[in-house]
Amino acid sequence: MFKVFQRAYHRRVVYKSWNGATTGSGSANVINMLSTPRGKRNLALFVGGSTVFYLTNLHEAPVSKRTRFLWIPRSWELKIGDYSYNSMMSQVQNKILPTSHPEHKRVARIFHRLVEAAQNDAQDPEVREQLKDLNWQIHVINDPHQPPNAFVMPGGKVFVFTSILPICANDDGLATVLAHEFSHQLARHSAENLSKSPFYSILGLTLYGLTGMSVFNRLLMDACLRMPASRQMETEADYIGLMIMSRACYNPNESIKLWQRMANYEKSVSGYAGNVEFLSTHPSSANRIENMRQWMPQADAIYEQSDCGMFKSFNTIPKPFGLPF
Repeated sequence: MFKVFQRAYHRRVVYKSWNGATTGSGSANVINMLSTPRGKRNLALFVGGSTVFYLTNLHEAPVSKRTRFLWIPRSWELKIGDYSYNSMMSQVQNKILPTSHPEHKRVARIFHRLVEAAQNDAQDPEVREQLKDLNWQIHVINDPHQPPNAFVMPGGKVFVFTSILPICANDDGLATVLAHEFSHQLARHSAENLSKSPFYSILGLTLYGLTGMSVFNRLLMDACLRMPASRQMETEADYIGLMIMSRACYNPNESIKLWQRMANYEKSVSGYAGNVEFLSTHPSSANRIENMRQWMPQADAIYEQSDCGMFKSFNTIPKPFGLPF
């Protein structure tokens, strides 16, 4: 849905120095500062140091092999995950299904099968050990007032809301959702986002110094940097998740049906299918479906190579809840 923001226009404040002269504009001050020998030297040191830091912290994402900038230590990522987990648990503590509940057992069974497939397929020993050492904690939240959702926090904390189960429809659909969310943590997207934050801040301050505008600069950075980067990571999680679920012997073709049902749900609650992608952190459902179709030959090949015959008769189960549309 569109979000309408009301913004107040602020008058620029003009400061006067001791002799009554007004200060120059922000852009003029920055240009004047950089035009001095000291300013040029500091700029060269900053650019050179930043370039070296960037190049020495480029890493390859698992499965997709995308090269990305990542410098946040794993320990920081886990601490942030613990903080988020404690905050989340304080909100949903009384709505968590017991581990003996059939839906919890179903989610846990599917999720652990996906993790096992990712471990067996991991080419990086460090990634394999990280997955092995994580203490996965799965929570199924029964709250009919919450929209369909599922996510995995750093450190292996898994949350699935029962409101998403009707849209999943079957085990393959649920595997699509879980594999996608698991892939965010496998690829360390949380750490990747955190790694970019200081540079976004520096760029924001630089733009403010040049233009004197904060709201416009923030919107510009969101539209040109943050949102495209977020959509790229969402698309990468779709791809990695599709390959992992195929390796785990869940039917990859069901992923397309899942996103079709998601598009129908979005239309039922908002009046239109999908989102305005340029204004969103996520790709539209239509684009996700198109991507899935393009990747399907590769996913089908993995599915066939994985000797999945023994699983095929178990993956389709009756819908536990009626679809809301």
